[in-house]
Amino acid sequence: MAVEKVINTNEDAVKRGKLITLSLLIALSIFIQTILKINDGDIIRTVITFVVYVFISVIGLIWAFNFQVKIRSMQFILHSALFVASEYLFIQLFFIQKFSRIYEGLLLLFLIAIIFVGTYVSFLMTNVFNVNLYKSIPLVNVGRTTSFIISTFTIFLLLFGLLALQLPVYILLPLVGVVIGFLSYIHLKNLGYEGVLLNRKSVLVSLLVFFMFISSFLSGVIHEVSVLSPVVGYFVGIGIANMKSTNKSKNWELFLYISILIAVTLLNLRLNIFI
Repeated sequence: MAVEKVINTNEDAVKRGKLITLSLLIALSIFIQTILKINDGDIIRTVITFVVYVFISVIGLIWAFNFQVKIRSMQFILHSALFVASEYLFIQLFFIQKFSRIYEGLLLLFLIAIIFVGTYVSFLMTNVFNVNLYKSIPLVNVGRTTSFIISTFTIFLLLFGLLALQLPVYILLPLVGVVIGFLSYIHLKNLGYEGVLLNRKSVLVSLLVFFMFISSFLSGVIHEVSVLSPVVGYFVGIGIANMKSTNKSKNWELFLYISILIAVTLLNLRLNIFI
């Protein structure tokens, strides 16, 4: 038993080292590309690089997990990969015309540091869910909380990127629908929902977030403001979907969530009208 414990500890240390290395390389590559303006505003090259980041993250995580993955692991791995790629897309498009002053360079360094930490946390989350497929571990509850945070930030970063790409509406809306649907589904699955209940809750959350996006998209002119509505919609949707029927304060919580939706919608309209 003692020998097995030592072996597991060593394997965990090696795995963490790989995850830190992978996170650092991703953060540095994003920093270098932004500084050198490698894509230089080329939308096609930016999209291709986005796909490359998804691919690298998937392969990198499989390597970091010592190839101990199952088919079901891919949904968790893709979750983190999408988050990493959305970080790249946000940085590239946020600084596409803004990176010209010293303070903006400092802001970039700060964001890169956040990207490193966020990427590492998302990789740890994926590792928790992957290990949980082999044996039950207490950390899975921490992973579920992290899943919600990662999903929320992915929605914000990715929707900002899709808007900034200025894609045609007939391409933009289906992409937004797919992204929202996947993130809603994977997070609710991480929470333990299965079968028909999982599908029903995923559809309801996705529709709420999508309609919030449509309302802000049609009225908004500033991407940073427009993506706030669907992010709040996701927060509210997941909150309602995860409410327990036995909760005595259920009605009060529902009223609070609806009030938040109304307040954010009105705030979004006001900001976009006056800015």
